[in-house]
Amino acid sequence: MLIKYVGHACFKIRDNETGYSIVIDPYKPDSVRGFGTIKDTASEVLCTHDHFDHNGAECITIEPMSESPFDVKCIDTYHDPEKGALRGENRIYIITHKASGEKLVHYGDIGEKLDDLLTEENLELLRDADVALVPIGGVYTYDRHEALDLIEKTSPKLVLPMHYRAEAAGFGLPNIGSIEEFLPEAVSRGHGISVGQMWFVDTADYNVDADILVIRPQNMKL
Repeated sequence: MLIKYVGHACFKIRDNETGYSIVIDPYKPDSVRGFGTIKDTASEVLCTHDHFDHNGAECITIEPMSESPFDVKCIDTYHDPEKGALRGENRIYIITHKASGEKLVHYGDIGEKLDDLLTEENLELLRDADVALVPIGGVYTYDRHEALDLIEKTSPKLVLPMHYRAEAAGFGLPNIGSIEEFLPEAVSRGHGISVGQMWFVDTADYNVDADILVIRPQNMKL
């Protein structure tokens, strides 16, 4: 799978062999500081919830293909620890490549209490993902501590952080936590970190000895 980080919580997942692609959580134009308007194509679009920074499906031009090489499952969760009373619902997507068995989990704006989320049934779907796309910024999602708790309880092989503020690069919602705060906390808990300038990762070629990979959003305003 080729995984492109568009920006904020938006990723494009592409099957290298067929070209079939899925865009998850495109943000609406001018909704997130530091990111340009999304202009992309995909075979399908998935949105974890209806908030402006996750539901800009109109920015994606659909190019239908006959059959998806991916199996898509979801878990209905909440955007906050009060079972949706504060911010509504959230959907976690579990995307599995039918041929290779590679599993990717996109957590959306997960805010549900970790103990409520990690039932045995849900753990069956979430545990041991090849790639997990995890929000780390807090306020609307898990903060860096909760995100690391989630990572450690579900044991993905590779984590791509998302939904954070980057002080150095000048992007992200202004009131959420930064990637600069997350990385030292992850290191202190024994995680290996790799910070790359590329805006995509090809799972067939990835061989860096790190379990958390920070990649550059494609849609950064320069």
